[in-house]
Amino acid sequence: MTGRIPPISPTAHDESFDLISAEGSAYFIGFDTALRSWRRLLAPGGRLVVTECEWSADSPSAEARAFWDQAYPLRTREHNIATAHAAGYAVAALHTLPDRDWFEEYYTPLSQRAHAADPAVPGMREAVAATLQKITMRREHGADYQYTGYVLHPQKDKETSPIMTSSLTTRPESAGDVAIIRDINLAAFPTPLEADLVEALRADPQAWLPGLSWLAEAPGGELAGYALLTRCHVGDSPALTLGPCAVKPEHQQRGAGSAAIRAALQAAREQGENLVLVLGHAEYYPRFGFTPASGFRIRPPFDVEDKYMMALALDPERPVPSGVIRYPAAFGV
Repeated sequence: MTGRIPPISPTAHDESFDLISAEGSAYFIGFDTALRSWRRLLAPGGRLVVTECEWSADSPSAEARAFWDQAYPLRTREHNIATAHAAGYAVAALHTLPDRDWFEEYYTPLSQRAHAADPAVPGMREAVAATLQKITMRREHGADYQYTGYVLHPQKDKETSPIMTSSLTTRPESAGDVAIIRDINLAAFPTPLEADLVEALRADPQAWLPGLSWLAEAPGGELAGYALLTRCHVGDSPALTLGPCAVKPEHQQRGAGSAAIRAALQAAREQGENLVLVLGHAEYYPRFGFTPASGFRIRPPFDVEDKYMMALALDPERPVPSGVIRYPAAFGV
């Protein structure tokens, strides 16, 4: 269905909408809840068009932050993009609403109606005061926040399609897997650097975290893919770094890598971890929800093009530290 959309019923059938348009309504239930709730309703190839108010300044004024913290806590665009990825969407387009939409189309008519309102009507005086406060906040601190329109669609990942992954299983490494994990990394990379790195990380009790070294098993039981999460820090705050990730050449492009990574990320989420960092292909890791780390004001201790250093908040509601990444000693940086 397209065109004018009626209110969505809680009993609406899955995959029954080609288009869901929500201008401002996500505000009432929360961006995260809205995206998760509406995901099932979109037909294959469908689109969700939704607006969200978000910070546009790195350091919003104290007045703007106090106002929005009370009214509707705002996040950054990077945070909201990560939320969309985590909810199973890809971002097709972004559009920042211009100031004329705020004032010509909304605040100016609203101000006129507020000044013409009858203060004798019960509750009207309070409503007018709140409205004028909101308009004044936008006039004086409008550079700190913006409305962004998101065009989202259900994420398509060829490596996680049922055809390719229905027969894959995943599990954490066990004591007998050490040699096999080394073999996977030796087969996947041209040098033993990554295989040696895994062993060095396993020997470091400050870096190694039980339950965050994961394997993907192909049909017949052969171990085909591998993903590792270890402890790093952003400033003094704990985080995780993803890698090495490896797939045997004969199993590449069959979903083993994605399966191992998703399993490791889910295990980290269940262990209460939040921030995950990865240095890798900018075309590959965004499918898991990673976005440039610079959006979180996180930077590596070395020079690298911005798009290759990525971060993921497993729980977008939790705060994320900013600062310089401090890797385990085994990384040598």
